[in-house]
Amino acid sequence: MIIELAMAGMLACDIKEEMIVKDDILCFYQCRDTTKEFARTLKEYQCPVKIYVDRKPLPFKERDYKGNKWTEEQILKFRENIK
Repeated sequence: MIIELAMAGMLACDIKEEMIVKDDILCFYQCRDTTKEFARTLKEYQCPVKIYVDRKPLPFKERDYKGNKWTEEQILKFRENIK
């Protein structure tokens, strides 16, 4: 019950893409307020399907459902910068 209440005030983000680079897995998330999140983990583990971030969501007027999504170009560019 306490965990559910704590997560209720957090912003939910769903997995968009994951890829293995060297010894890590890169995890790209799309949040409900159209923002993006990134995480990485060792390849012995896996990316969670959903993460919760502790920040306020964007106001409704500032959300961009079409333009603020992870694109293949952004993911590949991010991947190149990690190496």
